[in-house]
This record gives sequence, C-alpha cells and structure tokens, in this order.
Amino acid sequence: MKLSVCVLYQDGDDLVSWRKSLPKKNIQVIALKTNYDNKILEPKFEVIGVTDELVGLQWNYNDFESQFDFSYLRNKCDEYATGEWILHMDSDERFASPFHELWDYLEAMESEGVKGAYVSVFGTYGEQSDSITRQRYINPNMRLFRNYKGIFWEGICHETIDASVHKDLFADTDIMIYHKGYSASNEVMKEKCERNAKLLIREWMRDKSERNWNYLMNTFSQLKQFIKE
Repeated sequence: MKLSVCVLYQDGDDLVSWRKSLPKKNIQVIALKTNYDNKILEPKFEVIGVTDELVGLQWNYNDFESQFDFSYLRNKCDEYATGEWILHMDSDERFASPFHELWDYLEAMESEGVKGAYVSVFGTYGEQSDSITRQRYINPNMRLFRNYKGIFWEGICHETIDASVHKDLFADTDIMIYHKGYSASNEVMKEKCERNAKLLIREWMRDKSERNWNYLMNTFSQLKQFIKE
C-alpha cells in the first residue's frame, strides 16, 4: 500500500526535517510551492517535475488577498496522488506517531471501507521560555482519506474536507501530528493573523456561515491582542 503525502510550502520552509518525520518507503510526496510574482498578469500553475516518489508543483500569484485559496491548492495536489490513501500535512508539521501504527490503521480502514479519518494535531502556543509553561492544544482534523474523486477540500482559509464525507464510513484514529506553527514569535503570529484575516473576509463574503464568522471573529480577536503587545 502507498500513501500520498501533500504539502504546501514557500521559500524558507524546512522540508528536509518535514520529510524525515515520515516513513522512508511506500510514500509519494506531492510538494506544491506558492510563489509571489508581481510580473505576472494572472495566477499560473506549473508542474516542475514528476517521479514515482515525488511530484513538484508551483503556483504563482500576484495578489494574495484576492487570489490565494488553500482549498484550491490542496485539491490540485490531490489530482497528482497515486497512493491508495492521501495525507495532508503543513510544512511546519511533523508526523509524530510510530510508523507501524500508520500502516496498521491504513490496512484496517482499507478492509473496512472507511473513506476518511481524523488525526490529532497538537502543539504549543507562544515562544519557549524558562519561566513560563506554555498553553498546549490538541485538535481533531480530517487529514487522512481514501484517494477517490468523491472527496475534496473547501474553504479559502482554514480549509476542511467537504462535509459529505460524513455520509460514508469514517474513522477517528490515534495518529498524531505535531504542529509547530503556533509556537512562533508574536511578530510572526501577528503576520499570520493579518494574512488569514484578509482571506477570511473574502470567505465570509462568499459564504456567510457560522463557521466562517467564528473564524473571522477569532482571528480579529487574536490580532487585537498582538497589536496591544
């Protein structure tokens, strides 16, 4: 059995340690680089190279606020997946479970007809300090799913698997993924909030759902805290 692992990244991201956190064998990596280019007139998608174990993609854009769409990019990655199962991880995440548990889950879900599975994404908030114990978090997230055309991502920001997958059989696994993104400095977190706020405003204008409203309000609340500091 082969697993396709998808990642979105940009210049400066550490994909070496990202890849080292994954099994060495039976893995296809699909890496899509997002690249700002103010010389282009409209977004442009490129295939950089394709082998059995690695697919290199690039998406060029000239306006983040109006063009960026995380679901579009994740769905593009899925189009190149050749594994029976697909896992999505961010470039600032590391696979944190024993590999044998991953393969055991995949074999069990394959035999039972499961279509999608939740994993646990965990991490800490804030920079490390000698005198402060940071707040921890752990959240369920459907990142692992069967490779078939009936599953797709939706949402410009804080994207998620289409809810229709819950009409089929899905699983809740003990697979753990360590997320480093929220342990960044306040300056970096402020930049992330500003970035997300731009996308969430566009998402709210497109779909005035409770989910999008909550994400929008939470993002502005966080941004307000960072501005005060």
